Amino acid sequence: MPVVSISMPGDLLSELDAYIEAHGYSGRSEALREGTRELLAEGAGESLANRDRTVCIVMVLFEQDVSVEVALSSLRHRHADLVTDTLHSHVGTCCFELYVVEGAPDAIGSFVAKTRSVDGIDSVEHSPVPAATQKL
Repeated sequence: MPVVSISMPGDLLSELDAYIEAHGYSGRSEALREGTRELLAEGAGESLANRDRTVCIVMVLFEQDVSVEVALSSLRHRHADLVTDTLHSHVGTCCFELYVVEGAPDAIGSFVAKTRSVDGIDSVEHSPVPAATQKL
């Protein structure tokens, strides 16, 4: 495997080392390889903007709260043309919602933004399915 040398500020390196230790990585190389893979996958998602339709996974995390669940259910129903499947699960005291959405990239972006605007949401992440694996 080729060796790559990089430069970074000391405080960023300290943060990286703390992250590596906290998450059980075997070393900096392993953590940076994973980060690079994620960066490249995210960049591949940018090419989806030129597509008419795409598929995306939207992951939502929030503390158990019926009002948040009602708001998300309402949002899901308003976007029934995009949301093809959902999963609700529990992670400790939190609720985890996973949505599979299919449609125009701008409509998916709007759905993600509206999801983020729901009061009580802790985290919203989305991940487009790479174009090479889609058969739309």
